[in-house]
Amino acid sequence: MLMRNVFLLICLAVSLSIQGQTMKRADEAQSKAMVESINRTAASIRSIACSFTQVKSLRFLNDKMTSQGRMYYDGSGKLRWEYTSPYQYIFILNGQSVHIKSAKTSRTIDIRQSRLFQGIAQLMMNSVTGRCLSSDADFTCVMYVQGDEWIADLTPKKKEVKKMFKSVRLHISSTRRMVSQVEMTETSGDTTVITLKNVKTNERVDEKLFTVG
Repeated sequence: MLMRNVFLLICLAVSLSIQGQTMKRADEAQSKAMVESINRTAASIRSIACSFTQVKSLRFLNDKMTSQGRMYYDGSGKLRWEYTSPYQYIFILNGQSVHIKSAKTSRTIDIRQSRLFQGIAQLMMNSVTGRCLSSDADFTCVMYVQGDEWIADLTPKKKEVKKMFKSVRLHISSTRRMVSQVEMTETSGDTTVITLKNVKTNERVDEKLFTVG
């Protein structure tokens, strides 16, 4: 369960997917140009700060679980994902360590001791800016255009990730060239959608946010 919850922190979003518009598959030349454009933007990002809303839908229950929080990313390889409502939960990735803190417990994990955590940590960092689109070893990627969005359908290749997730869909703003939504479909059929708001890039992020106090 811990591994699954950590993987669900991958993510980023600014708006809900546009309804009623046709999703058109990009041809090879278009896909290459789109990925290259996203990678150029990714290379220019030194930091990201935003708020987020996460909605998890359970396949066998007519119910949705909604949570909110804040996310901070540092281009040197640090990430803070903090849930503030309806519960408090903090996930910090800093170098080779993952720090997890809830209202009652706190623990630190050396990701070098787990191949799964290594893969999750790398995917989290790359997904923040969309670098995972060019990672052929991790995913099969198919690009689409829908309105003013680019959409990347990612199918996991690594067996550790395939055991948990059937697919990951990234919504990317065609103007900002940044990931604007992440939809994750688990092998069970449950889905998670994370939406980010008030996204700010390349502003100073306090180093203390990436330590556990």
